This record gives sequence, structure tokens and C-alpha cells, in this order.
Amino acid sequence: MNRLFITTGLILFLFSAVTSAQDSTEIKQQNIFESLAIPDSGTKAKVVVHQDERIEQLFSSKKNTKGFQGRPTFSGYRVQVFSSNTQRTAKNEAFKVEKQIRDLFPNEEVYVNYTSPFWKVRVGDFNSMEKAQAFRAEIIDAFPQIKSETYIVKEQINYTGSK
Repeated sequence: MNRLFITTGLILFLFSAVTSAQDSTEIKQQNIFESLAIPDSGTKAKVVVHQDERIEQLFSSKKNTKGFQGRPTFSGYRVQVFSSNTQRTAKNEAFKVEKQIRDLFPNEEVYVNYTSPFWKVRVGDFNSMEKAQAFRAEIIDAFPQIKSETYIVKEQINYTGSK
């Protein structure tokens, strides 16, 4: 009987010690992007995510896209510079084209989009057809080999203020 009281007391003591330790330790909840940035304990490798800041804002605010209060969008134009549905190579080619465009035109937004089965690369947020046509001419001057693939598309664009 005495052994039962001692065992029960010991279990209660350990339980209360564990729960009080949990209460005193501040547990910070991380979002997925913060979790990925922590180096791996074994390899010390970490993931670096390059993305539009609005994606992380959506996760952290726990709002759906309809409730997002980011930059306003409106109807405008972009210049499509790449489109392919070649299963084996299209994705890599799209990101290669994106890098080339970003390197040559660092002030322009470049959008890589996958809509099954096509990978597409579009550039710019132009509020008029004339501005999009002028930029298309610059792209063709820089990359004459993609002239036949390059055309203007009407799309919802991000508000940039000056374009």
C-alpha cells in the first residue's frame, strides 16, 4: 500500500514538472518559410526560397487569395517570350529564359507560369499596348532568335505606378 502511494506521488510529481516546464518555455510557432530557412542539423544545408513577398504574406495572415490586400491589379499587357509543352525540357528552358531576361532587363518583372501542359514566361506590367509593343521591340533586339515566339498578351497585371 505504501509502495502504491509512493509510485502515485512520484508519477504526479513528474507530470507536474513536465507540464510546468512546458508552460515556462515559450513556444514560437514558425511558418513554413521560417522552418525551411533553418539549417539541417546533420548537413547544415538550408533551403532558400525566392518568391513574391505576397505568397508569404498570404501564409502569415491566414487569408485566402480573395481577402488579400496586396498591390492592386488591373487589365493590362505582358510580353510572352516563351511557351513550351515539351515535357522533358520545358521547365528548365523556362527558368533559363527567365534568368536571361532578368539579367538583361533587371527593372522588369518576369513571370514564369505553368498551366498544364504549358510552361510560359511573360515579362512586364504594361498599362498600354503601345508600351508593351515598345518593350517587345527591345526584347526582339536583344534576342532575335525568339522573334516568332514573342507576342503581347492581355492579362491582369500588377500596379506599378509608372508603366
